[in-house]
Amino acid sequence: MKPNLTLLKKSFLFKYFIIGVLFGLLIHSSGSCRKDDPIPEGPTEEKVDVSKIDLGVKTAETAFQSGDVLEIKKIMTDAALELYGSDLSTVSKTNLKKLGEALKTSKIKVYTDLYAEYEYTKDGITFTIAMARQEDGSWKLMRF
Repeated sequence: MKPNLTLLKKSFLFKYFIIGVLFGLLIHSSGSCRKDDPIPEGPTEEKVDVSKIDLGVKTAETAFQSGDVLEIKKIMTDAALELYGSDLSTVSKTNLKKLGEALKTSKIKVYTDLYAEYEYTKDGITFTIAMARQEDGSWKLMRF
């Protein structure tokens, strides 16, 4: 009598299927957390001192209210100076002062330890300004 090869192949495949499932369970259980495992600690977040960011915005507000381009340039990041620096001298002092007055309405919307964005209203239109933290911990105007 001849052995049934199909049945032999099926039992052979079934054996490897079971071994594969057991191997998968072993891998899964070795890397899984259990209910009573302690919660792992992630990176600690530093608290952002919003008052320092607010001080940066207040300094920007004062600089614009002065209407003095040199004072405004002092409160800008290097990137902002490259972007806006040469155009500032073409803006009238009246418009610079109006921007300074409008910044009084600014409210913080988004912030991290390196970036902050404020919203303000000027002539009934809402605008945003962005501040960037400098290496010395101060905040300077990067976009307006």
